[in-house]
Amino acid sequence: MRHTPEQARRLALAKWIADPENPLTARVLVNRLWHHTVGEGLVNTPSDFGRNGARPVNPELLDWLASEFMARGWSIKAMHRLILTSSTYRQSSRNNPAAFKADPENSLLWRQTRQRLDGEAIRDALLVVSNQLNPAIGGPCVFPELPAELAAAVLSGAHVPSP
Repeated sequence: MRHTPEQARRLALAKWIADPENPLTARVLVNRLWHHTVGEGLVNTPSDFGRNGARPVNPELLDWLASEFMARGWSIKAMHRLILTSSTYRQSSRNNPAAFKADPENSLLWRQTRQRLDGEAIRDALLVVSNQLNPAIGGPCVFPELPAELAAAVLSGAHVPSP
């Protein structure tokens, strides 16, 4: 099959990105997984690994994670398990004055960085502790009851000020 020059360029790019010998793809993916799990990427510019992007704060860890990702068959689930069971992820967020003095930005990952939870995680946590979480897959949508004034504002299309 003959390709146009544009198709040939796109095909060459796709083959380069997916090439198992190209470590950049694995590095970008594990950095994004790390970023979303730990709260900050090993490269602080997850959308820019190029010349304008930040340097990795721990290049050895990034390279090791990338090699593990490839060795584990590019399994995102396996990487989640590896990161979530690591001592880095499971450590306390408590301050250590000596470590803070040496590394105030926590770039050496001496403590867990506090993160805000999204609404779904808070809701699920409340359902778990109240023993009301239904672990079954599927089911009807949940429509929580809204306060009357909020429901009226939403139905009228009015702007609802945030608290």
